[in-house]
Amino acid sequence: MTENAETLFVASDDIATALNLLESIELEIGFDSDDPESIEQAILAVEEAINTRLSGHRGDARIESAILRVKLDFRCAILDQASSDEDEAEFINCIHTLH
Repeated sequence: MTENAETLFVASDDIATALNLLESIELEIGFDSDDPESIEQAILAVEEAINTRLSGHRGDARIESAILRVKLDFRCAILDQASSDEDEAEFINCIHTLH
């Protein structure tokens, strides 16, 4: 029984570490708002950065869910920025925090 409790504690630490890594992601992404390919490349770059950062913490359903949520948040931020009327804002600087 103690062995199982210890294993759960380690898994909990891994989840906490992964969530801390997700909370501290800071990315600056440049793209051309008028070019759908450029926008998609920016989204893919963000997703790759997240995958790379969390590569050692994959597999747990809770971590995977948090990763998907962060990717979706970044995707929405990029699409929102691309659809805005501000011509001067060609770079997006996102600091994502999980609540």
